[in-house]
Amino acid sequence: MQHTYCLYCFQDIQKELSFFDWIRQDTLLCGTCKRKLHKLMVYKQFETFSIYILYLYNDYFESMIYQLKENKDIALKDVFLYDLRQDIFDKFRHHTVIVMPSSQEKIKERGFHHLVEMFTIVGLPILDPFEKLYNWKQSLQSFENRRYIEKVIRLKKNIMLPNTPLLLVDDVCTSGSTLKCAYNLLQQHKYSVEALTVSAHPLFVEFCDKR
Repeated sequence: MQHTYCLYCFQDIQKELSFFDWIRQDTLLCGTCKRKLHKLMVYKQFETFSIYILYLYNDYFESMIYQLKENKDIALKDVFLYDLRQDIFDKFRHHTVIVMPSSQEKIKERGFHHLVEMFTIVGLPILDPFEKLYNWKQSLQSFENRRYIEKVIRLKKNIMLPNTPLLLVDDVCTSGSTLKCAYNLLQQHKYSVEALTVSAHPLFVEFCDKR
């Protein structure tokens, strides 16, 4: 056991652990916090590509990702993927992780790119090839306006993409617009391009199920 306390709620790490986690003795969250996260780990078809979704976005996930991103709590960087890192590595072992862009202002304010920090634990190579032309917070946009994300992000100049399949990753998928834009920007890549989001809004999952 690496920790004696939960990295999020600071309670005893053994609190309400499942039998499997108790036997394994290798976790960063207590059982109570884990139960409040809604694990999915499913593929959903969206437009012309599929997205692998790890968690359903709920109030608890929102509070945890806010703590990491807005409160700059870098200690939480591993809690989202720690238990899933082997599954992600096994599914995408030949891929290079492509993180969705964060504005330079936000990266400077936080002191880190949250997606780079979150996915480092998986053990796959990571590339940050996109840039935002200005600070556009997708979560604050209406569903109608989110399609204009294509005017906000672009590939960095002189970026060299690796000769591997690519895995687009984001922390929250609400409308799919950011991942779709990134996917379209990489259509000239000669290897496969797939997508993964740490969480997806219930309405997005429902939308994909109805297609």
